[in-house]
Amino acid sequence: MPELPEVETLRRGLAARITGMHITAAEIRDRKIFDGPGDAIKQHIDGHQISRVARRGKVLVLFLREPGSAPPASGSLLIHPKMTGQLVLTADGATVFAGGLPTPSMLRPMPNATTRAIFRLGPSCCLYYNDARRFGWIRPAGPDPCRTDPFLSRLGPEPLGEDFTPAALRRALARHPRAPVKALLLDQTAIAGIGNIYADESLHAARIHPSRPAGGISPAEARRLHAAIRAILRAAADSGGTSFAGYVNEARGHAGYLGQAGVFRRQGLPCDVCGTPIIRTTVAGRATNFCPHCQQR
Repeated sequence: MPELPEVETLRRGLAARITGMHITAAEIRDRKIFDGPGDAIKQHIDGHQISRVARRGKVLVLFLREPGSAPPASGSLLIHPKMTGQLVLTADGATVFAGGLPTPSMLRPMPNATTRAIFRLGPSCCLYYNDARRFGWIRPAGPDPCRTDPFLSRLGPEPLGEDFTPAALRRALARHPRAPVKALLLDQTAIAGIGNIYADESLHAARIHPSRPAGGISPAEARRLHAAIRAILRAAADSGGTSFAGYVNEARGHAGYLGQAGVFRRQGLPCDVCGTPIIRTTVAGRATNFCPHCQQR
């Protein structure tokens, strides 16, 4: 599943291109991916202006404004692409932006067999949501979805936001003292947006073994982990994310953080810090890469 940097890559690309546009008509082609009443499209989406494109954890948030109304937003549209979601923006039939899990169909004429929703943005532009395996979802929400939406309201702090401090991380660790620290990082109610890739990368940078109990992490180690999480997520977002199955960035090029990775997909290769071969194991049911020398238990 794409993590915070990959979804932030999508957000940046969309924000630069569709902010200020009006959704003249929305068409949901697959009701499985739309979590909302049948009249929600006409009442809460059609005719509304996209006033801002934001992100909460791994979810895109399009803030919508009714025609002629003043800020703030009157509602929002949530898009959770999950594993196979794609967003493709076209102008006069030509693709001008594509992000998400790449397939050969991504740059072909739209719509295609995987298109689940179409948002028409004026006479010449369309935003297509494609999802081959239909894991993702779209739903309308209120003007303050981070507080009122049942999914977003349960998420932990944004790791790149002001609320995510070393003290906040220590509190999260203390709430689950016996859980492996990696499991804590993957818990979206503890910290929003971190997945398998960046949990491994952050723990390696902080020199913490992924299976250590969260309650045993010292204050100094927690400070190192906090700094590592923020630095790695920033670097990954600025590089366009990590290419695992070729996840693409907002410029439609392959994502660029993989070349900077310390442990991800590097099992058997020497650690960049000490030269010890990277080990692949399983922690909390997830494939996990770490350096047995730098990250001792």
